[in-house]
Amino acid sequence: MVQISKNLNFDGISPKNLMDATYKAIENFQIRAFFEAKDEILKTGKYSEEEFYEIIDTMIDAETERKLVLEALIGKEPLFLEEISKILKDFPPENVICDIIYLKEQGYIEEHIEVKTKTVIKKIKGEEKEVEEKEFFYRYQVKEIPDDFIEHFFEPVSIVFDSEVCCQCGWCSSICPVNAITVTADTLEINDETCMKCGLCYSVCPRSFSIEQAGKSINKLDKSLKFSEKINGYINTYSATTTKDNIKKVRQDGGIVTSLLEYLLKNKLVDAIVAVKHSEELWKPEPVIVENVKDLYKTSGTKYANASTLSIIDETKKYENIAVVGVPCMMNALKKGYLFPSGQPFFKNIKYRIGLFCMESFPYEGVLNLIKDQFDKDFKKVTKMDISGGKFIIYLDSGEDFGVPLKEVKSYARHNCHFCEDLTADYADISVGSIGSPSGWSTVITRNKKGDKIYKDAIKAGLIESKSLKEVKPGQPLLERIAGTKRKNCKSIKLEKK
Repeated sequence: MVQISKNLNFDGISPKNLMDATYKAIENFQIRAFFEAKDEILKTGKYSEEEFYEIIDTMIDAETERKLVLEALIGKEPLFLEEISKILKDFPPENVICDIIYLKEQGYIEEHIEVKTKTVIKKIKGEEKEVEEKEFFYRYQVKEIPDDFIEHFFEPVSIVFDSEVCCQCGWCSSICPVNAITVTADTLEINDETCMKCGLCYSVCPRSFSIEQAGKSINKLDKSLKFSEKINGYINTYSATTTKDNIKKVRQDGGIVTSLLEYLLKNKLVDAIVAVKHSEELWKPEPVIVENVKDLYKTSGTKYANASTLSIIDETKKYENIAVVGVPCMMNALKKGYLFPSGQPFFKNIKYRIGLFCMESFPYEGVLNLIKDQFDKDFKKVTKMDISGGKFIIYLDSGEDFGVPLKEVKSYARHNCHFCEDLTADYADISVGSIGSPSGWSTVITRNKKGDKIYKDAIKAGLIESKSLKEVKPGQPLLERIAGTKRKNCKSIKLEKK
């Protein structure tokens, strides 16, 4: 009999329907691949036997629920996610919303997209003009399923990399039960002889399928949250700066991320932090696990080259509680690793997620070429880089600074960043960036009660000076405008096997 996990309860389901759904669930290819590879998984040592059975139990529970949800929706008209969650009252609405998205990927559910155009008045360069805006409405309906239907098989994430949309976050390599995946800032390789074709890497990849509609719908269920189509759900928005002189010496903007992490470490709310620091190659970041405040300061400041930060998460299992700092695609990956395929996190020690605003990042060689081509400067003399006022700016050890319009540096950015719609790290507990706040300050978005509490506790501890983002210029209007532009310009992902 299926074991009931913490977030599922089948009390309202008849024994027969439950057994039928469970029987169908254990035919799922992911569950079968995971179970059949038990010996190889335990030999690898990433998951203990207890963890192995916990993972497979929760996968069976979640798949059983999906089969019950699917059965309940057969014959119904296309519905919004929120409507479906209200109809199916046997399960938590958050679960139902996630189930629909996963059933769509499994091939059972069809997504209907309706586009409506409306005319609005906007002020453009000081002049009011009529502009057309498109609204998208997403409804979901069970497909007509033939008798010979075969559930979609999830390809290994090499399909994401080969399609040139991989963000190199490294999450797949940390989760892979048999260590078949190796990710760097530029490459992704899968050992075909070791890979057990379980599809877990595809399930948790931020670029395999979008959870944007699920995220929005779940946030709208939480009445404690404000909601914006541009920056998603949040508790509050602030403008803040550190009060610590040591942090002011190394900060990028307001020093808020370092201040928050110092608070977490000093108050023993976490045992370690996963972030990035400069490697031995100047301006080339590398993932690092930080256990103390002294080493924490080495992670301060923005690194515009990308790093596979999540590739070292599996090395943090010895810590009871950790915080992870990363850009939006990484926060998306952590969220997907919680939602799918089981509704339980693969690493339960991730207690806090600090997200960084990101419009786009650069490959390491792109950063070096940008400095050489656009500024004709020696990158070894650069002490800081920044994006402000529509310009990319470098600061030299001579005290000089130089800037070029952002449009001049876009060609150096990573191609795969154009497939990301998220500017403000929607799935973090706290999101931090510079857009909207004055120089020397950071914009802060608290995404949930946990994030808001930690932020306010850091203020009470005297580490942060804070004010509402509404009190500063250019404030939240600029933040939402730029976030909306990124969503609007985001390219659609088409995965193609090569």
